[in-house]
Amino acid sequence: MRLPIPALAALLLLPALAFAQNLQPRFGAGFDAVLTPPGQDVVPEGFGIGLRMRAAIPVNADLSFAAGVGVVGFVLSGQDDARYLLNPQVSGILTLPRARWAGYFIGGFGGFIPLSNDPINPVEGGFTVHGGIGWALPLSETSLYVEIDPSLVIGENSTTVVLPARIGVIF
Repeated sequence: MRLPIPALAALLLLPALAFAQNLQPRFGAGFDAVLTPPGQDVVPEGFGIGLRMRAAIPVNADLSFAAGVGVVGFVLSGQDDARYLLNPQVSGILTLPRARWAGYFIGGFGGFIPLSNDPINPVEGGFTVHGGIGWALPLSETSLYVEIDPSLVIGENSTTVVLPARIGVIF
C-alpha cells in the first residue's frame, strides 16, 4: 500500500510550516488501543496496542490541522506471531467551546501500512478515512487527551473498520 503524494507531503511539511509562519504548534504523545474485526485480510485481527505522536498547527482558537503517526502491535499471540502496523494520518481538528474538558471533532485521511506480515495470513493494509471525537483537559502547561477515532480502511480487495481509542498528553 502506498500513501498518496499529498498525504506524504503533508506529514513531512506540517511541522516545518508551523515554524516558518511563527505559529505555536502543539505536540502530542500517547497510547493507542486498536480493535479490528475478524474475518478480513486488510489489517491484523483482534486487539493491538501502540504509540502515537502528533503535531498540530492552530489556524484559530477553534480549528487546527495536524499530522501524526502511530505504530500498533498486535502482540497478544506472542512474539513469534506479532504483527505491526504504521498508521500515518493528516487531520483537521475542530474544538468546541470550552468547559472543563474541551471537546473536539477530528477527521481526515491516512493509511494502515503493514510493517510485518504472516506468510500464512497476510494483510494488505490500505488507505484510511477517519472521523471521531475527543476531549482535552487543560492543565497548567500541558493537556491530557482522550479520543475515539474510527477509521474506514480501504484495501485493494475489501474494506474494514478499525476502532482506535487513544490517551495521551499534549505539550
